[in-house]
Amino acid sequence: MGKDLDYIYSSKKYFLASAGIFIVSFFIGLLISAKNPAASENLLGLLKETFGSITSLEPFGRMLEIFKNNVRGSFMALLFGLGFGIVPFLFVAINGIVLGMLVEFFIKKQGVIFVIAAILPHGIIELPMVIMSVGIGFRLGHAAYFSMRHQKTMQELLNEMKLVVVFYLKIIVPLLLLAAIVESYITPLIIYRFME
Repeated sequence: MGKDLDYIYSSKKYFLASAGIFIVSFFIGLLISAKNPAASENLLGLLKETFGSITSLEPFGRMLEIFKNNVRGSFMALLFGLGFGIVPFLFVAINGIVLGMLVEFFIKKQGVIFVIAAILPHGIIELPMVIMSVGIGFRLGHAAYFSMRHQKTMQELLNEMKLVVVFYLKIIVPLLLLAAIVESYITPLIIYRFME
C-alpha cells in the first residue's frame, strides 16, 4: 500500500492537471447547455441511441456493461497517453463537457437534488478513477516525451509502463467495478425514490 501511496503522491501534478481540465470542461458544458438547450436534447438522444440497450438489462448484466465500458475507456485514455497526452486530454475534456451539458439539462427538468442523487453515489467513485486514469496517461506521455529527447532510456519508459499497468489493475479497476455495482444496484433505487 505504501508503494501505491508513493505513486499517487509522485503523480499528483498529473492528477491535478486532469482534474483541472475536467472542471473547466464541465463548466463549458454547463454554458453550452444553458445557451443552447437543443444541443443537450440532441446529446441525450445520441446517448440513448448508443447506450440505451444497457438500461434495459437486468442489474447484473447492466453492471458488467458499465464496468466494461469504463475499463475500456479509462485504459485507452491511459495507454494512449504515450502519444504525448493528446488522447487523455480529449477523453477528459469530452467527458467533462458531456457531463456538464447533461447536468444543466436535468437540473432544469428534475431539479438539483435529483441530479445529485442520480450522480453522487457512483460518481464519487467513478469520476476520481477516470481522472486518475487520465492523469496517469499524462504521466506516460511525459515519460514518452523525455524518452524521445533521450532524457530517459527505453528501459526507464518500460519500467514506467509497468508501474502504470500494476497501479491501474490494483487500484483503478477494482474501484471501477465498485462504481459499476453502485450504479447498477443502488443508484436506480435512489432515483426511483425521487420519482415516486
